[in-house]
Amino acid sequence: MTNRRTRVAEFLGFPALSNRISERRERSGDVVFSVIAVVVVFGSLLGIVVVQTFIVQNRVELDAVNSELSVARERNQELRLRVIELEAPERILDTAVSRLGMIRPDERTYLPGVDPDLVEIRLPPPGNPFGPAPLPASLQPGSAGEAP
Repeated sequence: MTNRRTRVAEFLGFPALSNRISERRERSGDVVFSVIAVVVVFGSLLGIVVVQTFIVQNRVELDAVNSELSVARERNQELRLRVIELEAPERILDTAVSRLGMIRPDERTYLPGVDPDLVEIRLPPPGNPFGPAPLPASLQPGSAGEAP
């Protein structure tokens, strides 16, 4: 219809009206293009902001994980040093001597002598070493099966 109006205005001899209509058409096209351009630009900026937000959030999480990792590495290093200290041969020898009573190979310890005349030796009572059943007669002390 706009095209028809332009033709009618030209036919009637109103070129100014014709120019205004064509200018309006050009301006409306420019306005639509401007609106679309503004929407695209703001949409792009919004998209960039969203992407940057995700990047910052991931960096914060990464920093937290890195700090946990550094703490865990320090703890691991401390534990390795502790293992090295505990496995040291000098510490093992000192512990064995002080706690367990180990005698070092270069030391000699003599047991005190015992006079057999002063020590009373007790024999265990006769009994069956295999259980509560009575001993067979051949094994009883004073039986005929004893060796002379």
